[in-house]
Amino acid sequence: MPEWIPHFIYFALGVVLLVAGGDSLVRGAVTLATRLGISPLIVGLTVVAFGTSAPELALNVAAAYSDNTALSFGNIIGSNIANIGLILGICAVVKPMTVNAQLVRREMPIMLAATALLIGLFIFQPHAVGDAAGISRLDSIILLVGFVLFMLSMIRAAKQSETRPNNEFIDDATAVSMQGKSRSMLLGWVFTLVGLALLVGGGKLAEVGAAGIASTMGLSDELIGLTVVAVATSLPELAASLMAVRRGHTDLAVGNVVGSNIFNILLVMGATGIVRPVAAPEGALFAMLAMALLSLLLIPMSYTKARHISRFEGAVLLSLYAGTIAWSVREAIS
Repeated sequence: MPEWIPHFIYFALGVVLLVAGGDSLVRGAVTLATRLGISPLIVGLTVVAFGTSAPELALNVAAAYSDNTALSFGNIIGSNIANIGLILGICAVVKPMTVNAQLVRREMPIMLAATALLIGLFIFQPHAVGDAAGISRLDSIILLVGFVLFMLSMIRAAKQSETRPNNEFIDDATAVSMQGKSRSMLLGWVFTLVGLALLVGGGKLAEVGAAGIASTMGLSDELIGLTVVAVATSLPELAASLMAVRRGHTDLAVGNVVGSNIFNILLVMGATGIVRPVAAPEGALFAMLAMALLSLLLIPMSYTKARHISRFEGAVLLSLYAGTIAWSVREAIS
């Protein structure tokens, strides 16, 4: 048996637990919040959005505790690259995707600003983590403050548009929160605690498995995080986006990806850096610039074809994603 197979089994099992834990945590948190009388809109916007980033958060915190911040870095940046290049690319090829005008005016610029902030923190602080560039604990606090401000702006904007008819984003958020009313408070606690336990266990298993794969195959932890781990932890976003496309809510699929990228930079990187400062691994600048390029491309794509991301543009995103991964692998093994 090849030496890497047991590590891959650990990793695969960890990812399954992460996805199941994220789903259980969302169900439980939605139930508890609605039973406590919190606005359905706020529940839908915050709890559900957090749930899609829970696998990345759990794995990265586990990796940071193990002092494997290269894996954390690769997972965060790789997830953002996969969200745009792979997930939006696949969804657009399946069905051209409508881009909500409000998303272009507000969330996309915030995503670009968060991306620029992250790159700036890495580039302009050559000694942030010892003798290396990276994200210090102070930088992490800045990212987390940005996350809180982003969530407050989301809730405020959603409340302002709550009374507008035919708002699919508001309707979807409210519908998700209403599911919690059919469950008891006790069941809500069970779902929440089980979800947290699965996330903790799954995060550790996935981190150990990914590190083992990297070690046995002679690859860097950053590359494994950028490729295998990033795709695996992006499965909730892929499932949510494909479900939205199948239901005809293609604008929600785009919003889901943009929101997830903002969460990954501000919340996941911020929380990871609080646990342990994140030093920039080899190849960090190329990966971040690839993430920035894909993020930037969404703006012109969103203005063409009557604010639709076409099948051709989806194919372009997929090609850029494949090229980014191929270049990263080539540089790692050369």
